[in-house]
Amino acid sequence: MKFAKYWSEASVPADEKIFGANTLSTWGASNESQQQAGVNAMERAAKLAQIVSRGLEALREYEYWNGYIREEVIDEIKDADGRMLAVLTRNNYGAIVLNAPSVFFGDIDVTEATFFSKLLQLFGKPKKDKAYHIANIEQFQKQNLQYTIKVYETFAGLRVVIVNRIFEQDYAAVNSLFASLGVDPLYVTLCKVQSCYRARLTPKPWRIGVDRPVFRFPRHEQYELDGFSEWLADYELAAKSYRTVKVVAAFGSDAAHPDVARVLEVHDQYAGVGGEALA
Repeated sequence: MKFAKYWSEASVPADEKIFGANTLSTWGASNESQQQAGVNAMERAAKLAQIVSRGLEALREYEYWNGYIREEVIDEIKDADGRMLAVLTRNNYGAIVLNAPSVFFGDIDVTEATFFSKLLQLFGKPKKDKAYHIANIEQFQKQNLQYTIKVYETFAGLRVVIVNRIFEQDYAAVNSLFASLGVDPLYVTLCKVQSCYRARLTPKPWRIGVDRPVFRFPRHEQYELDGFSEWLADYELAAKSYRTVKVVAAFGSDAAHPDVARVLEVHDQYAGVGGEALA
């Protein structure tokens, strides 16, 4: 996982005709000190200046080599011995996200059927709804009894968790699981870039009638802190009427690995409470 305690901002000049602004900002991060974050920001600004000189297309890939996830750390999940198991952060649109380096989470997107997919169903192609994917997960588990799998329903699909083992640097097994379970490719890319599995625990604000927060972390000025505090109060009040997941299936009989059990305890406390509506 790539999270930092200290952040510093630096800017570089840009061509407004190309980038829509005459300056672009970048952030430096450090877990050592604010001063080191400033040094890193200047180093990143020098690299950004080189990227900017190559044009807009090069800029689109810039954040992939940031090295840190610019999210506020909310809490840490530890075992009884104090060993870190996961980190809770708040993402850029205000939702709390669980980040676990070794507990397998996978999100499966279930999109609405298009006219073309409905046409194919007339010729026998299966409808790939949530029930289809649950059946696929069940069949996979029957053929791979070494895994015990818990399945949650989400607003836009399903979330799967391997509950009886952890995956530390076992990339071959993880890539095979992602492919076999039909995990969303964008989610797979995110996990690889950020070196952890991610699971959103609280609703997306626009699904519960709340705008995105105006001020993104890190927030230093008092007006930014006050503005975000007001947004957070509205968001948390609205979120009480929704939940992010609900359990729909479990396959396999092995007991949960203790690390997974601890992480899922926190996951369910945040994501599985609230009203019946998913968001």
